[in-house]
Amino acid sequence: MKKIVYNPTTLAAPVGHFDRAVRFGDWLFVSGTSALTNAPGAMEDRRLVQGIDAQTRETLDNIERVLTAAGGTLAHIYELRVILRRREDFAAVDRILRERLPGKGFIAHGYEGVLLHPDMEIEIEANAYLGPIESVERVGR
Repeated sequence: MKKIVYNPTTLAAPVGHFDRAVRFGDWLFVSGTSALTNAPGAMEDRRLVQGIDAQTRETLDNIERVLTAAGGTLAHIYELRVILRRREDFAAVDRILRERLPGKGFIAHGYEGVLLHPDMEIEIEANAYLGPIESVERVGR
């Protein structure tokens, strides 16, 4: 199986020794992404949009840029890992996820953690399936 690595030119270069995303067949694995992802320069010099709402939106925009480079959209996401500096920000993040990923159909994990940049409030890791899906069956609620 071929491995394809994505580092779209629509985003700044990764700040560490990693790639933005790796694809194996129809499976795309997107690295932890934040509002920093689109800010140029060394990590310590990057300026972030302020507030959890703005950072969540910018983070999702950055993930969408990676998905677009791989031929996908936010609708292809089947799993999210959300790391928050403050757990009390979960309600705001959940509200924005409902706007940007309205159909559900994905699983999510939430963590509270110390993030790399002192102004960083959120980081999201995403996994997506880019192949054809015959149908979606919902069981339960």
